[in-house]
Amino acid sequence: MRWEPPANPEDLLLVEHDGVLELRAPGDRPGTGARVDLGATGPAGIRSLPLVRAMGDRARTVADATGGLLGDAWILAMAGFDVTAFERNARIAALARDGLARAARDPRVDASALARLRLVEADSIGALGASAFDAVLVDPMFPPRRKASALARKGVRMLRAAAGDDGDSAALFSAARHAARLRTCVKRADDAPVIEGAGPPDLAFEGRTSRIDVYLAHPASP
Repeated sequence: MRWEPPANPEDLLLVEHDGVLELRAPGDRPGTGARVDLGATGPAGIRSLPLVRAMGDRARTVADATGGLLGDAWILAMAGFDVTAFERNARIAALARDGLARAARDPRVDASALARLRLVEADSIGALGASAFDAVLVDPMFPPRRKASALARKGVRMLRAAAGDDGDSAALFSAARHAARLRTCVKRADDAPVIEGAGPPDLAFEGRTSRIDVYLAHPASP
């Protein structure tokens, strides 16, 4: 039977198991909740990923405006970018802080990459400054996929249950455009329309189940 999150987000439990903070639903077995494990993702093939290619050749500083479980932020840090990840949901930010603390003691984790990743618990709509970063990544909660065969991972559904859909994605996109010196990158499901109010992107980088829509601050070659 397919796992489903509780109808009430407040029923989700933020608990520690074997030294790891996790978010799980009542009735879930300990150790099966959403958690941050940076050591589980290594650097192999990082630079060929659409997410990394979408940042372009000139960007050095990147803001992840929707940090979540730090998956994208960690990939970018391993690729050599200086990354600031913003997360406004208190429980998700707690998971991220716990993951960063454990990563500092994890022999699988590259210490130099970890030093390039910073977490800020704040709503990026208000926290992003004008022209503060070379690139800004926006990854609002995807609308439910139209492809019936594709089911989001449990961790993603857990985050959606905890944080809800991003109804203010248009305001988030506007703040990201204001903060990005070079480009704003929007992560979407491969079958999703462009983000509300954004219009057609200047570039798009296709992945297996998602794509990155890129909006340039000034017309330029990719």
